[in-house]
Amino acid sequence: WLALEKDTKRSVLTLLTQKVKKKKDKKEPAPVLKTVGERGLVNTEPQSYGEITKNHKKYSRNHVDKKMFKGELLGFVTPWNSHGYDVAKTFGAKFNYISPVWLQIVPTPQGTFKIKGGHDIDAGWVRDVRANNTNIKIAPRLIFEQWSMGHLTQVTSSKSELLHMVQVVVEFFKGEKFDGVVLEIWRQFMGREKAKLHQIIKAISEGLSEEGISTQLVIPPGVKPFPEIFDKYDFRSCNRTLRSL
Repeated sequence: WLALEKDTKRSVLTLLTQKVKKKKDKKEPAPVLKTVGERGLVNTEPQSYGEITKNHKKYSRNHVDKKMFKGELLGFVTPWNSHGYDVAKTFGAKFNYISPVWLQIVPTPQGTFKIKGGHDIDAGWVRDVRANNTNIKIAPRLIFEQWSMGHLTQVTSSKSELLHMVQVVVEFFKGEKFDGVVLEIWRQFMGREKAKLHQIIKAISEGLSEEGISTQLVIPPGVKPFPEIFDKYDFRSCNRTLRSL
């Protein structure tokens, strides 16, 4: 039994070693000359999964620094997916905004508000992204976490409370020398208390604008039983002060 146990362990170890070696030996596909359009990969017919997995990492090295889309582009980067950080550096010239998912604004037991997530900020990566595209804007996402309806009322029913919250946001983003912010607040309240949400978004946007910092808003899709979670009236109201939605 002892010999069998040793052999079993040795076999398992050998299999694991082979898997690790295969992983190390597997090279990333080299960039190619032609774009996906020139290679016929963009069309109205669905591609097979084999074609997708074969080509999804093969980008055109001649177009890395060329923006093909005429509109503005924003890309999100998450701390739990390090590959996104590399993509933002490699293809930075194709984006107008890069939004790292770093920050949360939360209420404190003292009745104030603070921004968390500063430990995730990677100043070196920000420098690298800006070095590859001097026109790119770094606009971290700021999500409203642990907020209740009570907090919403607390902020909007008192001018001093609202100014305090805005000051917390403005001082943080100004101190970090960020170019913008991407607010995520609408989904948390599922379209309820819209007038209060408009008030908060407007106050933050105007406060940041005074410092030359732009504001963008994440709009959630309409889902049952809230198909009109964000309607045309919300768009008109928010669009007056925001950079984009």
